[in-house]
Amino acid sequence: MFSTISNEITIRTAVPLIDNPLDGVTPSIDVLGVKFEGAVQMVLGALWALALILLAGAFIWNLMKWGIARNRGHSDDLEDGAAGAKKTGIAFGAAAGASVIIGGILALATAAGA
Repeated sequence: MFSTISNEITIRTAVPLIDNPLDGVTPSIDVLGVKFEGAVQMVLGALWALALILLAGAFIWNLMKWGIARNRGHSDDLEDGAAGAKKTGIAFGAAAGASVIIGGILALATAAGA
């Protein structure tokens, strides 16, 4: 066990340190032009809105299934409706907060120096 650790330490110290070739480079779509940037923002906004609409519809559908099963006394359907409503509610919250979540990840990556 100690021989493998010492071999790894020897190998790691023998390899010279290489500078990061992408140091100081930040991703930007500004190079492609204002029209392209505006089009990308519109398409992403439309996809985001479509996802929110579909998730809201699925959430309402699952609540309806849950309510109908509750009124009729069907325990199996009651569990399906409740589980579906929970899942779509969480998914809707995640989709609605996607910009905050992605912004937080990018802020952590920037703070870490990535």
